[in-house]
Amino acid sequence: MKNAFASKMSYFILTFIFLIITASFLFSGFDKFSGGLGGGKNVATVDGTPISAREFQIALNRQVEFYSQMMGGKGLSQKQLESMGIKQSVLDGLIKQKLIGNTANTMGLAVSLEEIKSEIKNLSYFKRNEQFDVNLYRNVLQSNGYSPTQFEELIGNDLKQKKVDELFNSTLISENYVKDILNFKNSMLNVSAIKISRQSLAPLVSVSEQEIKEYVAKPENLKTLEAAYTENYAKYNQPEEVKARHILIKGDDAKALEKVTAIRSALTVKNFSTVANKETEDPSGKTNGGDLPWFSQGKMVPEFEKVAFKMQKGEISQPVKTEYGYHIIYLEDKKAAQSKPLDLVKNELAQLAIQKTKAQDLDQLLKSEQDKISALLKANKIAEIEALQKKVDAQFFKNTEVNHYDQTIGQLTLSAKEADDLFKANTGDVLNFGNAGTIYLVMVNSKTIGDEKKLSEKLSGELTSQGQAHSRNSREELVRKLNNKAKIVTNSSVI
Repeated sequence: MKNAFASKMSYFILTFIFLIITASFLFSGFDKFSGGLGGGKNVATVDGTPISAREFQIALNRQVEFYSQMMGGKGLSQKQLESMGIKQSVLDGLIKQKLIGNTANTMGLAVSLEEIKSEIKNLSYFKRNEQFDVNLYRNVLQSNGYSPTQFEELIGNDLKQKKVDELFNSTLISENYVKDILNFKNSMLNVSAIKISRQSLAPLVSVSEQEIKEYVAKPENLKTLEAAYTENYAKYNQPEEVKARHILIKGDDAKALEKVTAIRSALTVKNFSTVANKETEDPSGKTNGGDLPWFSQGKMVPEFEKVAFKMQKGEISQPVKTEYGYHIIYLEDKKAAQSKPLDLVKNELAQLAIQKTKAQDLDQLLKSEQDKISALLKANKIAEIEALQKKVDAQFFKNTEVNHYDQTIGQLTLSAKEADDLFKANTGDVLNFGNAGTIYLVMVNSKTIGDEKKLSEKLSGELTSQGQAHSRNSREELVRKLNNKAKIVTNSSVI
């Protein structure tokens, strides 16, 4: 029955019957608190519209039950009630409800007596044998201290707020508007784009040995070098690493050990990858010959790395048991730990510092690299652009789809003018969207037509989501403005 209430009734109706009856069982000390809400006093008024103590208690009961369920059915103490700010939250919610209700009255969203009667007659808990029972209706109201007039007023207020909600939720979008968006989304290009900032090109600026020597010799540059070394500490201080492949046989029983032992007896350096693809039970190793990336100590389970770091390059281990099963390890390579102090790398750091200060050289480099990249794009020499990307901090997107509506290329967002210019361009054109401080080139690879059915389905979902978000934002904005203008008087002695 409680679930039926939750799906059918809104704020006041949800709590009216179920919670008012069970309120005294919800948490310790609540019966003492609720006893202070008598006397017919009002908790607050909103532009003259009262919030009664009874309304407040019903709303509070609902919140208390909610938090009680979240806490595993445990009751809430008076101290928890205060520390969690539940009472103030409930009052704020009631004030918002009254503001919306008053707005409905102002807008002339009247509720007729027939609408109220129809709503009540359709409530399942007032029915016997699928028919509304007036005696049951009166008995339930009487047992909870409500007259039919009071209850019908609550239903009327609830219906008014529903009408306001419907007004906010009605998103009116013309058929032509939807068609226009669909056409824009259906207009697609396949492009390659690259964006590089002027400062990112600094590593490409040439610096002479004499310039580096003079920079290092100046005492005032020491702090700059020390800061750069600290920033790049991991680059110059690397732990020992190994490169390995492995074969995994899951299980820790005799059968698993027998299987892994048989595999090990037939292994050689030449056939390891082939056997790994066939026999390993590690899903990630079935297509790459059991290949593992370089790793340092602390990256693998202890039993595995203990053996791996003791092995010599080219060696194949005996079965190694871990929590995952039995492993056979083939050590392909090793890197000794290295630690380079500041004195060994200060020239390199000085070069980077000098490069960043060469404004004129950077300007010239920006222009020459822009011309070079444009030519590479036209020649479809993607590998050379990717090599440049590794040297500098560049954003590069190859063979990426962009539509005229979203106007995004990967993580790059086009301006309205850039998008218009791009969609007017021909296949093979390279457009320059850069400026004095940025290389930003986009080449049109091809023009395509999107799948209209899929786009239409996706668009429908997007418009629904946008409409719901707009509705929520509009409602909250209205409540905020109403709250700022309303005359709200609260009675803290009643709360």
